[in-house]
Amino acid sequence: MNTSEYISSGILESYALGFCSQEEAADVERMCSLYPEVKDELEEIQSSLNNYAGSHAAAPKASTKSKIFDKIDALESGDVFVSATPDHGGARIIPMVRYMAAASIVLLGLSIIGNVVFYNKWKAANEQVIALNSEKNVLADNLKTNQVKLSDMNNSMAVMGNPDMTRVMMKGLPKSPESLAVIYWNKQNSQVYIDVKSLPLPAEGKQYQLWAIVDGKPVDAGMLPVEGIAGAMMKMKDFPSAQAFAITLEKAGGSASPTMEEMIVMGAI
Repeated sequence: MNTSEYISSGILESYALGFCSQEEAADVERMCSLYPEVKDELEEIQSSLNNYAGSHAAAPKASTKSKIFDKIDALESGDVFVSATPDHGGARIIPMVRYMAAASIVLLGLSIIGNVVFYNKWKAANEQVIALNSEKNVLADNLKTNQVKLSDMNNSMAVMGNPDMTRVMMKGLPKSPESLAVIYWNKQNSQVYIDVKSLPLPAEGKQYQLWAIVDGKPVDAGMLPVEGIAGAMMKMKDFPSAQAFAITLEKAGGSASPTMEEMIVMGAI
């Protein structure tokens, strides 16, 4: 057991409260002589106990004190401790009630102080556990996010590195000349992917829609998400043949036919 584990075991609090056995007390004193950090912790605990006892000390009322000792005197008249002693040749009666009452009060006080100390230790440890769990959850969320990003990256690399893919650049039109997107079309299996490089964020209630120009007619090729589309390789609808691809800005959910004045990018094959 290292010093940190020894300090957190509670043995120092027990020693300060007088609850240790002789063997435990000797071990605490040995550890204090060997390790300064253990000695410092014990002194801090003793100081805390003294401060607590001092701050919570209160003298009893005179009437209360009188009542307690009246009760003790009454008990002493009947409850006695008898000890045979050869020196007196008989029984010597020793009143014990006062000592028992005083000892009980001291033990009760030490028990209350000990409970406070142990509660504070438990509370601090519990707060540490909560903080560690929160940190663990954050790390788990970050790991999950990074795993998703890595998966997307691997998927993008696989698509871009496929020799069967035809790359179609869709450049910005007068409506948005800075926009740019790339179509990856596999003529072998008809799969279509889109890699959005730059598109303005659509207004509320609007959404981008991809179109494939087949035999001179626009055919719906799928809707793009409103957010998180930049840099993501997205799978769209399959097309065995097409002459061009274009993106228009439509109402959320898409349109049956493209709004030509809202065409953002276009690229011919």
